Amino acid sequence: MATRAGPQVEEEDILKKIQSLIDFVTPSEEAICLHEAGHACAALMVGLTPEFIELLDDEDMNGRARSRITAGDYEQQRTVACGAFAVEYNLFMAARLTDASGVAINEKVFIVHAIGQNAALDKQKFFAANREQPDGCWPEADDLAFIKAGQCLAEIIQMEFVEALAEALLNEGRLESNRIAEIWDRIP
Repeated sequence: MATRAGPQVEEEDILKKIQSLIDFVTPSEEAICLHEAGHACAALMVGLTPEFIELLDDEDMNGRARSRITAGDYEQQRTVACGAFAVEYNLFMAARLTDASGVAINEKVFIVHAIGQNAALDKQKFFAANREQPDGCWPEADDLAFIKAGQCLAEIIQMEFVEALAEALLNEGRLESNRIAEIWDRIP
């Protein structure tokens, strides 16, 4: 691939960027990276260390990304668990989440994906239990408690860091603790 004014540039040398609109429904790699970055940011905010975050290629794994964060107390773990929802909520409120065709999603679609799908494991960590009912849904009171905690965190989560971390994850595929700390230290 050649540029108009410069030398030959390999496709893998072009850095991927987090776009202003994000396919949340499919979900895109950007949405997945932002989700994991939300957990890492929440961990750092409560004094925990993200050991790594990474994208996965293994379809047998539960999820398309994972992280390892040092264990904390119950409240720290709850904060980390709702970090991804806090990020997704901020993106939704900024009208940045879309379906695959680029159409902005409504609140119902957001809740179905953010709470019903993306937060399945996160809610288990938040409540330290799997409270899924036989119909596959969680009790409404639990969903509302998780949403409220995520909305409170959304007010203070550092989105500039989250986006920088998500972009690095999108390009590098795996970020170790030293790389995460490097990005954390760059953000004012």
